[in-house]
Amino acid sequence: MPSVFRREKRNGNEEKPLMKTIEQTDGEHASAYSSQQSGVPDLIAVDVEASNKRVLNTLRKILSDQSTPEDFEDFSAEVLKTLSKLNDSYSQNRLCEYLQEIDQFVERCFPMLPAEGPQGSQVKQIQDFLKSAQSMIYDEVHRLTPALRDAGLLVHLMDSYSRHLFTKLDLLLNRDLSVKEIFCLLLWGRDVFFSPDSQFFRVYDPLLLTGWFERAKGKLLPKLKNDISTTLQNILCYDEQHGHNEDSMDEETFIRVHLDVTQCLNAVIQRSKEFSHMLMCTAQTLCLKQLHHFVQEYVYAEKKHLEKQQHLKKNSMHLFRLISTCRQLRFFAPRLKNPAINNSDDFSNIILMLEELEDYVLSIVQKMMKHLAQDFLRRYFKEEGVQIQMLTKAIQQQCASLPQNNVGKEIREIFVNVSNDCVSRVYLDCLMKSEFRRLEKRWGNVGERMRENAVSLHSTFTELNGSDDKRNRLLQRMSEILFCDDVEALKITCCHLFKDFPQDSEQYVPGLLRWKKVLSERQVKEVLNVSRDLCLNPKPRCFTCQPLKGLCCFLSCE
Repeated sequence: MPSVFRREKRNGNEEKPLMKTIEQTDGEHASAYSSQQSGVPDLIAVDVEASNKRVLNTLRKILSDQSTPEDFEDFSAEVLKTLSKLNDSYSQNRLCEYLQEIDQFVERCFPMLPAEGPQGSQVKQIQDFLKSAQSMIYDEVHRLTPALRDAGLLVHLMDSYSRHLFTKLDLLLNRDLSVKEIFCLLLWGRDVFFSPDSQFFRVYDPLLLTGWFERAKGKLLPKLKNDISTTLQNILCYDEQHGHNEDSMDEETFIRVHLDVTQCLNAVIQRSKEFSHMLMCTAQTLCLKQLHHFVQEYVYAEKKHLEKQQHLKKNSMHLFRLISTCRQLRFFAPRLKNPAINNSDDFSNIILMLEELEDYVLSIVQKMMKHLAQDFLRRYFKEEGVQIQMLTKAIQQQCASLPQNNVGKEIREIFVNVSNDCVSRVYLDCLMKSEFRRLEKRWGNVGERMRENAVSLHSTFTELNGSDDKRNRLLQRMSEILFCDDVEALKITCCHLFKDFPQDSEQYVPGLLRWKKVLSERQVKEVLNVSRDLCLNPKPRCFTCQPLKGLCCFLSCE
């Protein structure tokens, strides 16, 4: 500050400041004043006092925006003239009067804090206060810069505003604020102190700014954790009361749990990201821990609920909803995993718990579909007049209420795969437990009837799935065995079956070959050995037909 005032030169080289720094002691002031006042005429002192009063009056007029253009132009010169005429200690006192006048002006004009209210009710009032303070500081510094800058008083004006501002910000942080209110302060601070206009908001101590941000962050995180925990707990409670009623299982209910959870956590992360990347990373870790706790309680509650229900009277829509919720939360969890932070235990435990619940629910769905297929197919193979369309209709009813969106489509695909697998296996089991001759007497061509049934079931599954999945053609492919009695032709057919459906072929092909009672045991083993050998040791081979015998045989192309 003193560097802006005039200096005297001694010996033509040295410059000695006319005014000492404000840190001088009272003793130094008195000594300097008494030693240099001797011999000063009273007339000069009177003139200096009058000049000083004029400067103060002009300063007050400038600060209060009541000055004339002439006052405005002459102020800087008057300040420098007054200070240059007096000794160091006396000029220092005059300077203190000017600075004190500025401090009093800032204190009088600074906006008042809004009245403190209940937590969460002060957002609008805080925003209005911050906007008012920001506008006032910007306007006043901009207005006073031409007059105070040349007089060396501008920096003190800005520092005074800074001190008053941080005093108010600290008082606001001392209040019982909500998460939204703290974010309001943080985002305002970021926008003000890191914007192109930050030159008007000079911080006289950088640690004051960083310390305030750290204090605000320290107050934010516990409240943020509590808010997330409360929200997730409310989701659990609401789902426990309303999530198991099949009659009210509309599209909104079907997706509500995972949608509410992801919206809650995403909102926290996005809000934190608005302030800083580091705060976002901290929020991700916090959200992952809260999701871990939520999944623990959710999985425990749902398993407990499922165990109370009778095995075959479970709510199918609720089961589909559980599968969907587990999958959606599993897909969401990686978004909360920050590679730079070691929180792998929380993440892996979340995935493990959700996968276990999903597998458990899928096993229940499989048992339900198996029971449904057994109940119908046992009658179908024993009684007259039972149509396979009755089974396809029952399957369609199971997923009729699934939502018509991407989530519903995904669960429908899972259901179709499970249903197709269960129905195909039960069909083959019931078929081979029936007598071939008895079915042949009732149906005529058993192979043709089996193929018709397989086509009808596959058509239903394709319609539900929205696409033709070749993996769901097991029943159709197995029916090919019943159309052929020739050993060589069966080798080709079974070879393709073992290649396309290795596990299912091991389970059902031997039984189907023996069930017709056309082949001898030696022929059955021959067909199986060749089929398995070609499947386990695939080598380039070609098929040739022998016209005289009308048989197909395998010849090595090597």
